[in-house]
Parts: sequence; C-alpha cells; structure tokens
Amino acid sequence: MVENDERQMVNAEWQTVDRERRMGLGAYLRRVIERPRGWALSYLLTTGMALGPALLMTLAWAPLTRHPLFSQILATRSVDALSDFVMSGAGNGGGIWGTLALLLAFPIWVLARLIWTWLEGGTLAEYAAGQPLSWRAFAQAGWRWFGAFLTLNLLGAVLVGGVGGAALLLAVFVYMRSPALGWVIAGVGLALAGLIATWTEVARAVALTQNQRGVFQVLGAAARAMVRQALPLAALVGGGLALYGLLYLAHRWLVDLLPLHWWLPTLLIQQAYTIVRLGIRLARQAGQVGLVTALAAWYDTKAIMI
Repeated sequence: MVENDERQMVNAEWQTVDRERRMGLGAYLRRVIERPRGWALSYLLTTGMALGPALLMTLAWAPLTRHPLFSQILATRSVDALSDFVMSGAGNGGGIWGTLALLLAFPIWVLARLIWTWLEGGTLAEYAAGQPLSWRAFAQAGWRWFGAFLTLNLLGAVLVGGVGGAALLLAVFVYMRSPALGWVIAGVGLALAGLIATWTEVARAVALTQNQRGVFQVLGAAARAMVRQALPLAALVGGGLALYGLLYLAHRWLVDLLPLHWWLPTLLIQQAYTIVRLGIRLARQAGQVGLVTALAAWYDTKAIMI
C-alpha cells in the first residue's frame, strides 16, 4: 500500500510537471495579447516620453515651415532641397526650444531605459505566472528584479559594445586589403553581438523563472539553456527578425505612399509601427520565458523519475 501511494504521488507530480512542459511556446506567446498590461505600459511610459523632445523640436523648427524650400520639399521630395532646408535650420540654431530638446534628449533616454528595466521585471513575471498578476504584484516584481536586470543590461551593453566595436575596427582595417574578408568579419561581429544580446535576454528569463540573483550563475544557466533549446530559440529569434523586416518594409511602403502633408495619417502609421515592433520584442521575451520554464520542467521530470 505504501509503495502504491508513493507511486501514485510520483505519477501525479510527473503529470503536473509534464503539463507545464507541454504548454509549448504558443501558450506563452499568446500571453502577450492576453495580458497586455506590460505592452501598454511599455509604450506609454517609454515611447511616450519621447514626445517631449519631439514637441520641443517641433516648436524650434516650426518657423522654418514658412521657408520656400519647405514647399519645394513637399512637392518634389528633393534630397537637395532637404539638404538646403536642414542647413538653413542649422544656421538658424533652432532657438531656445531646439537647445532645450538637445539638452533633455540624453537624460530622457536614460530615464526611459530605467523605466523599461523596471517594467521588464513585472512583465516577465506576469508571463511566467499561471494567472495574471495584480497591479501590486506587478509593481513588486518590477522592483524585486530591477537591480539584477539592470546589472545584466549594463553587462550586456558592455559586452556587445566591446565585441561589436572590435569587430568593426578589424573589419575596416581588413577591408582596405580584402573587401570580401572585411564584410565577412563585420558579419561575424554582428552575429556575435546578437548572440550576446540574446544571451543576456535569456539570462533575465532564467533569473526570474528560477529565482536566481547571482549574475554569473544566471549567465551560466542561460548559456546551458541556449544550448539545450538551440533550435526553438533560433526559430524564435529568427522569426522575430523576419517579422521586424516585413514590418519595416510595410511601414516604409505606407509612409512613401502618403503625401508628405498628410502628417496625421503618417503619425498614426509611425505609432502603429512602434507598437507592433514593441509587441514583437515582448513576444520574443515571452517565448524565452516559455523555453526556460519548459527546460526547468524537463529537469524536474528527470528528478522525479529518478
């Protein structure tokens, strides 16, 4: 009887873990739409902040719209006219509004990145949870993982910048002697930079799903997860890049199709492009949470069976 009860308990635990493992990527990708809070907040709190400098630049350049070259640009889409218009604006100096926009651009960018890091903790926690989080739990998750995610983001930026910069310098040096080899080196450097960016992104999913805070332990676990889930991760990242490309082409086609003086439809298309691009990124991160969770469930299954 005792052995039967233990066997039934093990089978029940294995079935629970197996159900979690069998959820698949689709269930996690759908959570981006089913739980849109992170998507909406990411757009409103980060993209919306850019409207301040944009408004200041509009006030700075508004007087130049009375310039005769402005009408010529709208009528002919001339690159030469645009160049003359920009030089005219540079000579004008943009006034106090342009100066203020330039002074605020970098602080606003830093603040937007910090807000994104905080939102990422709550968003990934909501994607990983069985049920949608309350507002309080969402905010607490953002603060709980803010330090760890910020450290991983900074480390990833340093690594990407170092590898990308070294590859670029080497590619330029080699290009003068062998253009083909220079392009190959540049491509390899770009691929390595993308791999590092994906590594740190998966590391954040590992940290949250496995409740780990040690940076090097998390990076090691993320590297192992990337090896174990290489094919689905490659499909996830590659699919995202393909969607980015298609979205960009559709965006450029629509913008070029509209007359330049139709500024409101152009603005709406631009914002729709930003929202969809943000959704693609969140879908990739939700998929990474699913892959890491599936891998952890597989390890748990092995432990239970043993």
